[in-house]
Amino acid sequence: MKNRILRASMVMGLVLAGSAVVAAPASASEVPSDPICTLNQNTWLRDAEHGNVLLTLTAGRGFRWHRIGSDTGTGVLWYYGHGAEAPWQDGWVPRDNLSGCYWP
Repeated sequence: MKNRILRASMVMGLVLAGSAVVAAPASASEVPSDPICTLNQNTWLRDAEHGNVLLTLTAGRGFRWHRIGSDTGTGVLWYYGHGAEAPWQDGWVPRDNLSGCYWP
């Protein structure tokens, strides 16, 4: 009986410790000169405006942008930069998928 209580206590301690892990804040890189936004939905990072999908970025994470582009055919505003999940991979995301951005 004592072993069962001890095991149950250990398991509950591990469960509680695992649930106490805090999610990483929205950040994308160490470049302070480039503004940062938050992704408001899961977003495809593309190699060009309306181009091929490089990877998927997760909602709630940071996106640091380096420049802005515009698709003249549709009027969609695109941001070029990288997400917190893949700071080594730059690409394009639509402006509508970002929020909380600093505007130059």
